[in-house]
Parts: sequence; structure tokens; C-alpha cells
Amino acid sequence: MFAQVSGDEKPVSGFFLTGKPPRGLGRVVELILGRGGRNKTVMQAWKELLEREKPDLVWAHNIAGGEKWGWSIELLSCARKFCPVFWTLHDMWGLADGSESYWQEDKAVEGGRGQGAERSGPKVQKFEGEKVGSGEESRVSRVCGENGKYPVTLTAPSRWLADLTKKITGQECVFLPNPIDLKIFSPGDQIAARRRFGLPEEGLVVLAGADSLADPRKGFDLLREAWGSARGKGATLALLGRHGENRSGEKYLGNLASDEQMVAAYRAADLYVHPARMENAPCTIQESLACGTPVLAFAVGGIPEMVIPGKNGFLAGKPDAATLGEALALALAKRDRLSRMRSECRSAAEEIWRPEALVGRFLGVVERVRGR
Repeated sequence: MFAQVSGDEKPVSGFFLTGKPPRGLGRVVELILGRGGRNKTVMQAWKELLEREKPDLVWAHNIAGGEKWGWSIELLSCARKFCPVFWTLHDMWGLADGSESYWQEDKAVEGGRGQGAERSGPKVQKFEGEKVGSGEESRVSRVCGENGKYPVTLTAPSRWLADLTKKITGQECVFLPNPIDLKIFSPGDQIAARRRFGLPEEGLVVLAGADSLADPRKGFDLLREAWGSARGKGATLALLGRHGENRSGEKYLGNLASDEQMVAAYRAADLYVHPARMENAPCTIQESLACGTPVLAFAVGGIPEMVIPGKNGFLAGKPDAATLGEALALALAKRDRLSRMRSECRSAAEEIWRPEALVGRFLGVVERVRGR
């Protein structure tokens, strides 16, 4: 049995629960009455589903992504009454308290890493609209600290976040990388991919993207500043994601909605740049490497576990525009070096994220939980 509590995408099969009102009258009513009833609606439907189906395991992903559609950590508290719960931490949301959107990086626990990284570590970074350091209990501590019939097992797709979770909350967290479909995300014809998007067939193409190009964590302000001095003659910057637009010196590819479109974008590029100020284990880096495209990113979060300088990409140290510009200039200096890296990129993806091996690791964790 597969059940999904979601905000947007429906599963191919199984049950689907959401607090998202249907288009039309439901949206109008919500504008008048507000969103207050969503959580109650989802929780009631979730409890009824658990009671009816009696699952052997609940595996939770990206709870933060569905908050506006009725998700909450109470979903996990409820599930613990029925069966063991796995909670995969895809980012730092679970480490923050109820007043914070995300846990804010502190130099006491996060030091600079990678070639050229500053050893002092980043200072606390506060973004508009967020509170920092309220001292309240983290979401992870709250869920795991509750009395429940069944345990909560935490997993994270990077060693960095697994270690950080234990350091901040005291809770054990299992390192379990995200698998990737290596048949879909694979190398292919670069020229054909460029023609598809109207990109130049000659010269270097640098790709960058995020769910939202306006998200300050993703660092596109840094990339735009760095690009002006580092692009080199004939290079093209292609961007994908929501809230983009065509600008001078840039090619906006739009918000690509399918794996097939994303694969074409990676294949078209000579280099994928991920300029995020703070990160865990970005799926876009996985996807780019699986398609044979080298990656340039800051040495933050779990990224140094994915990008090996000189083999499948480049790591920039201090997350600012000047450092990124220097790293870009170095990466784009020799196109033949980028070409030679392509096979290393694919090999790294096959070694680390092969689904068959990762399924076996997951099942091993499940058996350990059942044996407690």
C-alpha cells in the first residue's frame, strides 16, 4: 500500500491526501475564511487512512514542502501510534524550532571545507522574514522526544546533515543517499539538446537552476554578479526555474516540468553551477553528474561529499560573488578539461547513487528497526 499526503503531485497509484482546495469555489471560500481548516482536514483524513490500512511503515519526506497545504509534524506523531516511522531530512527545516523556517548555520558547528574553503566557517546568515536562535526545541527533538508506541528513525541524504542532526538534537540519524534513475538521467547528444533550447551550438554553455531563482538561499544574486567578470568570450549562461526572466547575457529556459526536459538541459551544458549559500544534498547536482556534466558549487553542507575537485567538478570556498567569480574563471579556462571530466561525472553517479544498492541499504535499516 502506498499513501501520499501531498500539496501538488498525485501518485501513480495508491491513496492521495491533501489540504489543497480545488480550483473554483473552494479557492474563493478559502480567500474569505483563511487556511485555518487545512491542517485539521488533513489530520483527520490521515488518521482514518492509518486506521483503515494498518501500514507496516510510514516514510515521511519533505514535510516543510507541504505546510501550506496542511502538512505538519503532527502527521508523524499520529503515525507513531500505528507503526514505525522513517523521517528523511531533506534540508535543515527539521533542525529549526517552530519560529524558524530553517536552522541557521553557525560557525560553531559548520566549518568551511573543500579546496580553498575558509576554515573559520560561515557566520550566522539571517534572511528577511526569519528569526534566528530563539532557543526553542527543534522540530526533530519535539517529534522524537514524544512518547510513542513505535519509534521514529531519522535518515539524511548526506553525512553532513546526519552528523549535524545528532550534534544539534542528540538524535541518531542514518546516512542514506537519495537514489537516482540512471537510465533516465544519462549522457546524450549535446548539440541536439542545445538546438532544443535555442542555445548556441558553439562555445561554452553554463547551466544553473533552482525551484525558485528568487530564493536568497540559492544564491543567484551571487551568480549574476560573478558572471559579469568570469564568463569569457562566447560563453552563455542558461537558467531554469520559477521566477526567471530573460536578461542581457542570459538565456531563460523556463520552469522545466519533466525529467526529459531536465535531462536535455544538463546534456546541453558544459558546466552546471549551483551557487547556493546553504545546502544539503542537491538533487540537481546528482542529476547533472549522472548526465555527465561537471558541477561547480560552494563547499557548503553535503556538497563536498558529491563534488570532487578536479575529477567531477569544482568547489568554491567562501560563499560570495568574488570567490564564485574566481572559481568560474578557473572552470571555464579550458574546455577540454571539462570534456575529460564527463566520464568521471557519470562514474561517480553510478558508484554512489545506484538504486539497487541503496534499496538494499534501506531494507537493512528497516530490519534493524524491526529487530529492536
